[in-house]
Amino acid sequence: MSRECNVETVLIEKFCGALSLESGLSRNTILAYRADVIDFNFWLKEKDVAISEVCESLISDYFVYVKKTLKTSTLNRKISAIKKFYLWMNRERHISTNPSSGLKGLKFNQKLAYVLNESQLSNLFSIPNTETSNGLRDRTILELMYASGLRVSELVGLKYTDCLLSEKAVLVSGKGRKERVVPFGDETVFWIEKYLSSSRPKLLKNKSSNFFFVGKGGESLSRQFIWKLVRKLGAQIGLENYCTPHTFRHTFATHLLNNGADLRAIQLLLGHADISTTQIYTKIALDNLKQIYAKHHPRA
Repeated sequence: MSRECNVETVLIEKFCGALSLESGLSRNTILAYRADVIDFNFWLKEKDVAISEVCESLISDYFVYVKKTLKTSTLNRKISAIKKFYLWMNRERHISTNPSSGLKGLKFNQKLAYVLNESQLSNLFSIPNTETSNGLRDRTILELMYASGLRVSELVGLKYTDCLLSEKAVLVSGKGRKERVVPFGDETVFWIEKYLSSSRPKLLKNKSSNFFFVGKGGESLSRQFIWKLVRKLGAQIGLENYCTPHTFRHTFATHLLNNGADLRAIQLLLGHADISTTQIYTKIALDNLKQIYAKHHPRA
């Protein structure tokens, strides 16, 4: 059995290597797919079935089993991972028939993201103590997230040379290593200049770093750090269940749409490969308009 386990581990790692080279998926997505296939393989071991000997009905049984405890979005990612894995297995002739060919994603009602209003944004921006190095950095992080709609992974991955201050823009390396340039406004320029001249040198403490945002001693910030920061600040204004780094991205896109921006332009700014992903914001904007109508129209 140990030899079989080793063969299966090698197959999974080769699959992930192929994804990395061919798919253009982000590192985080590939790691998630890897974990999904490994979880599936553990379940198969309990059934004493090799990963190369799976039939369609066994895959169905697996999803009946995991469906009890997982969200639909997680199930759909697992479905995608297993479909890609067996497509690769079939292509590389490790199997003669693809047992996942009939596997389909699950439909679900997409929960609309929470969007911050201008008052909530102002309250959030006012919390960090900008007289301190950490507070000034944190204020700049909030300003840039709202001004540019960056994903949290893009934010922490920003290099010092990615900030094109004279152009009022950042060079972003997005999903699948696709680059885009995202502009920002004068307010963000003001805070970035303050951060670069005052906060960043103090945090570096005579050290150097390629990263734009740094912690004490010049270490790069983690995604978890940004999540904790935003959740902590959100809790201080009663938004502990709503405020995440992605909330700023949703707010960025929805405010642009509400103020007349073209959907195609928003797609480019967000770095969405498919415009259908961007179209969720039209629903958010419509819901906001309905609320305004219901509140203010005499015959609502």
